[in-house]
Amino acid sequence: MSNVITRDPDLALGSRDADAIGRMMVAAIHAIDSDRLEDWPACFTEKCVYRILNRTDHEAGRTFGVWFCDTRDMLHDRVSSIRSVNVFEPHVYRHVLGPTEVTGFAGGAWTAETNYMVVRTMYDGEMMLFSTGRYLDEIVIESGRALLRSRTVVTDSIRYDTMVALPL
Repeated sequence: MSNVITRDPDLALGSRDADAIGRMMVAAIHAIDSDRLEDWPACFTEKCVYRILNRTDHEAGRTFGVWFCDTRDMLHDRVSSIRSVNVFEPHVYRHVLGPTEVTGFAGGAWTAETNYMVVRTMYDGEMMLFSTGRYLDEIVIESGRALLRSRTVVTDSIRYDTMVALPL
């Protein structure tokens, strides 16, 4: 059973699209949590948007935040810099996702919202709740495969205890 639901019961989201969206959500998060960051950009369309904003900035209509990338190549570059340039204490994320709620269809893409929590585990084993918020997604289906055309990560808190080195 898919963890994808619709807000409007009359929304014509077929089971194949729902399953494709569910598989993509899992693939994107597992790539991050399993330190397979090189696989993460494949969950996006070639021309895409990925951004991380806090709730206050999002509600004020701002479009730039902690992260902003607008192509899959930029996502690959960001992963490359994480691997070779950025200096940060080693850590891993573990995501817990709520159901993905498909909220509509416009411009050839499904719109969806998913709540998330991220626990960060440091190299020494210390764990903390690192971030909570929601994903606001535009998802296209291409050849039976769901891809993110846009993901806006809206964090609940305006504070970050450290640089957001890895994608949320």
